[in-house]
Amino acid sequence: MSELIKRILRGKNILEKLKELKGKVLVVSMEIPWKGVEKYISWKPTQILWAQEMEVSIIDGIVKNLVDFDWVVGIGGGVSCDFAKYISWQKNIPLILVPTIVSVDAPFTPSIAVRENNVVRYVGNIVPENIFIDYRIIKDAPEHLNRAGVADLLSIHTALWDWKCSADHNNERYDEQIAIEAEQCLVIIDNMAEEIYNVTPKGIDTIVDLYCKEVELCNIFGNARPEEGSEHIVAYHVEYLTKRQFLHGDLVGFGIFSMARLQENKVEWITDLLKRCGVSYRVDGLSKDEVSRTLLELKKFKDEMGLFFSVIDVKEISNNFVDSVLYELNLI
Repeated sequence: MSELIKRILRGKNILEKLKELKGKVLVVSMEIPWKGVEKYISWKPTQILWAQEMEVSIIDGIVKNLVDFDWVVGIGGGVSCDFAKYISWQKNIPLILVPTIVSVDAPFTPSIAVRENNVVRYVGNIVPENIFIDYRIIKDAPEHLNRAGVADLLSIHTALWDWKCSADHNNERYDEQIAIEAEQCLVIIDNMAEEIYNVTPKGIDTIVDLYCKEVELCNIFGNARPEEGSEHIVAYHVEYLTKRQFLHGDLVGFGIFSMARLQENKVEWITDLLKRCGVSYRVDGLSKDEVSRTLLELKKFKDEMGLFFSVIDVKEISNNFVDSVLYELNLI
């Protein structure tokens, strides 16, 4: 059992433990998730800070002006949890995380996703004292948002191909045993796809436990290579290109969908698994032109940002390839 799993407390009344926190407590949340939690408990924190975005120039100013607290509690999705992690890291305050949705792996990773000029980078290293998983709260969230969370695990499919490609073509360090264990996560998802789609307690536990496994493998290896590949570069490029934020799981789903095709990597199987888990790879609000530019300018973006070696470095993204992706997304 990983150390992180030992810190996870689960159950329908687990939020009552928030009342046990001593001293001044800062909650970092958003209005909707806080209301979702508030209806189940009578506990009130010392202060609530509304999370909005993770642009470093903005959050640094907020953190600088915070008074001292004894605890910081992140309640919500990725932004709320990352902002709480950032405050904990900068202020050296003990941290509790209460994900109200399993749409991203942010509550389970030690690094913190921030943005600088709308480009994602990772900073810090922070482990919460506890993570509270309340099935009632998570079930209250829209189902498609919870389903989207498995995309940060399905990314293992394309990430492992990229990692092996880099080992073969770029002499990158590679660990076959870690790769085998990471691939086992995909087998588990394949077997549990119906539970994940229906957002059952078993489905929620599957995502949570595999997040912990993914984090453990990345920590052992020393970076996110076992689960982050060209599919994430696609996601980062969409946000950079459009200057808009989308549901992270949808972006990663689109990245898996398109990069598996470029890799010629079990395309039918991974597309079917995305569908069975309910992960959307047709990103709402992303136009035909934006999809085209994301793919055609991907190599340039990757090089300019100094991102890791992947299929983007060994296979050309042609107009014909882009047209085939657009066709399969019903955009032409």
